[in-house]
Amino acid sequence: MPHIRYFLNKGYDVGVAANTENSDVSRIEEFGVTIHHVPFSRKLFDKGNLKSYKIMKNIMKDYHILHLHTPISSFITRLASSKSHKVIYNVHGFHFNENGKWTTNQLYLATEKIAALKSDKIIITNLDDLKIAYKIASEKKICYVNGVGLDTNLYNIEKFLSQDKQTIKLELGLDQNKKILTHIAEFNDNKRQIDIVNACELLKEKTQDFIILLVGTGENFEGIQRYIQEKHLDKFIKCLGFRKDIPRILSVTDIGLLVSIREGLPRSIMEMMAMKVPVVATNIRGNRDLVTNGENGFLIPIKNREEIAKKCFVLMSNEDLSNQYGEVGRQIIEDYFSIETVLQQMEKVYRELDIV
Repeated sequence: MPHIRYFLNKGYDVGVAANTENSDVSRIEEFGVTIHHVPFSRKLFDKGNLKSYKIMKNIMKDYHILHLHTPISSFITRLASSKSHKVIYNVHGFHFNENGKWTTNQLYLATEKIAALKSDKIIITNLDDLKIAYKIASEKKICYVNGVGLDTNLYNIEKFLSQDKQTIKLELGLDQNKKILTHIAEFNDNKRQIDIVNACELLKEKTQDFIILLVGTGENFEGIQRYIQEKHLDKFIKCLGFRKDIPRILSVTDIGLLVSIREGLPRSIMEMMAMKVPVVATNIRGNRDLVTNGENGFLIPIKNREEIAKKCFVLMSNEDLSNQYGEVGRQIIEDYFSIETVLQQMEKVYRELDIV
């Protein structure tokens, strides 16, 4: 949304094309932009994407600049674009990755090479993808930007007094004296909430002074809830669903979690770091751009409930260490990942394309 606001402030007419089905677009509508519903699918070979291609072909007649996000919709839109468009592709993590299948990785690598031919700029947001990007497109097309930027004023723990935190815990039904561990992500196979549930089973053998908050919704939401009940872990794990008050939730969080298999540059970790929350995250692309093991959190192997439980217990048992990691995390966000920093980087890209 800051990028939308940026172009509006420059006097541009802005439109947003996305699959808005079952989505709340009210915050975007408040900008007064045109919203186009396009039935993009996350699956490359979905017949709905052929329909999306035709719809985008028609929509983009009224636009000169295409700033694209997410792999499949960006691939479709780039194929549909013409020479009259300035095309910017913001990569939030290539679909191929270190933990993907070889055949799938090769397929997505090939699609990126094809689509790169119709891209004026390809914006990379993590160092692992940057290494690969030079194999996909010419060096002059590649730009490195620190994600989409974070509002460090909004995500600021100093705004929350002790009384505020007590009230928030009361609203969420949380014990005032227990440590709060928070995982923010869509419920799907990639995000691996199941590993957190399994880690909880181990962690409660060492201490019972904690509650895990699983924030988000998705296709696995009900399945994870059933699994929690089957494991009799209801008193240790709360599924909060979709939330719009992430800064409030993070203000009462002691440890942040993200245990995905694949990421680009995860916003949830940036939010946690900005709120001075130490992080336990999987050692994958994107996560390791933000978390340095032993400096502002811990990096652990994927699908490893033992390490999740172990590192969480270390942080729960050492408040000084947790505070130290939190302070370091906040400084990293202020120095490199604030919205001000990112918009400056983006403006440089726009100027190279002579569009601002």
